[in-house]
Amino acid sequence: MSAASAYSTDFGTLGLKAYLSISNIPSISTEWSALFPLVSHLANHGEEHQMVGELALAGHLTVGLFPKLGYLDGLRRLLQGGPDFLDRANANSESTHRAWDVNWGSIFTRANGSAISIITDYALRKHHQATQMPEKTVAQPGHPPGAAPAANASPLVQSKVGMKSCFRRPQELHIVRMSRINHTRTIRGTLLLLILSRTGKIAYHFILIGLVVLLCFLGAYGSAAIVVNGLVSKLVCRFLCVKRPSGYLMSNDNHDACMLSAVHENAQTWYLYMGDRGVIDWLLNKTMLAIPSASRLQMTYFRLAHVLQLLAMTFVAAPKGVDGVCLVVLLVVSYGFQYLFGGHKMARQWLEAEKVSVDAHTFTFSGRTPMIGAIHTLSQARDAGWMETLIAPCPRINVWLDELKCSADMRSRLDLDLQRLSSSDRSWVLLNTQLTVETTRLIRCKLSQGKATESLYVKESS
Repeated sequence: MSAASAYSTDFGTLGLKAYLSISNIPSISTEWSALFPLVSHLANHGEEHQMVGELALAGHLTVGLFPKLGYLDGLRRLLQGGPDFLDRANANSESTHRAWDVNWGSIFTRANGSAISIITDYALRKHHQATQMPEKTVAQPGHPPGAAPAANASPLVQSKVGMKSCFRRPQELHIVRMSRINHTRTIRGTLLLLILSRTGKIAYHFILIGLVVLLCFLGAYGSAAIVVNGLVSKLVCRFLCVKRPSGYLMSNDNHDACMLSAVHENAQTWYLYMGDRGVIDWLLNKTMLAIPSASRLQMTYFRLAHVLQLLAMTFVAAPKGVDGVCLVVLLVVSYGFQYLFGGHKMARQWLEAEKVSVDAHTFTFSGRTPMIGAIHTLSQARDAGWMETLIAPCPRINVWLDELKCSADMRSRLDLDLQRLSSSDRSWVLLNTQLTVETTRLIRCKLSQGKATESLYVKESS
């Protein structure tokens, strides 16, 4: 070990003898520990989209002990920009999603940043295998070649009709259902809520103060400054009162929601949200966070805290001593607690607070048309205008949609419409109508077996 390394290890980051010295730390450990926190901090950039989603679910401004790069300055810009910041965060992110209201036909950009993605990831966390939808169907007797049967016809087998093997555009559909139910607290949930109570938070703050004193005794002044910065930022956030908008999670409509979402119109992965309209409409379409009014002093603080965080990180990396080792230990402990209690903590807390349950299923389709048809049938929407940006309107699409809602008195008119189509279009209508009917039946069967995703905090009352 070189003299410089031994000096920094024994006497702390400023070259001053520490009250509690740690000697004989290998040089490779101190040098690696000096780089790891800074590189980790720079690699984990706090995206505005993610920050808005977390704040929307939490219902208040919050700061972690080791916030991501740019998070503190993002809070300043949130307080300064207000609704304009929320609009830009929703529109300018790589994670921006489009949403289609199947019942009403509206198309919009998802609101609340990553809030719905956080809930979706929680709902899908145990679903690793998708249900494969059929690619072949059956032609029924009693219908002329190319004529599609009614949507409610019985599946009598005569011959199999399949999609051409030369082309596939597989589609993955995640169906996430949300509903309001009554909950009772589990034992584990009660313990965690006690930890998160006011008494638990006070004890947590005193532990952090004791940690700062210990770090100073060890000569890890950079690590101590980072902890103090995070602690003070938490206290500043507590003085900013955030309220939910009026009518939060309420709806003027008495029917369930059915909203489709994807990154863009030509996506291969889709998310269908069904269930309580108040919950789904607010998550996807309405801002869940009322930005509080902040003083210039508070906004200035978050800017200074951002700069202080960068300075402290670089300060820790410079001496290659005990400071870096202490910070690595703190980061490992912090990430460990986040993994144990906070892997999906924000989603679980929000679901418990709002008494919402979720369940999810994944389906894989061989093509887009049967998937869109199944969604349209499940929604029981009267108008198909919502799908015009996904499937271009044309005569065979119109006949296909009529087939899905065909009744006995419509049969003669539909047969005439079918005869006006070409032979290939009639075959297309036959295939996709039967595929839609079969996939809809399978989805309904699968959803009927669904069970609400269990929360960490709550269990359903019997």
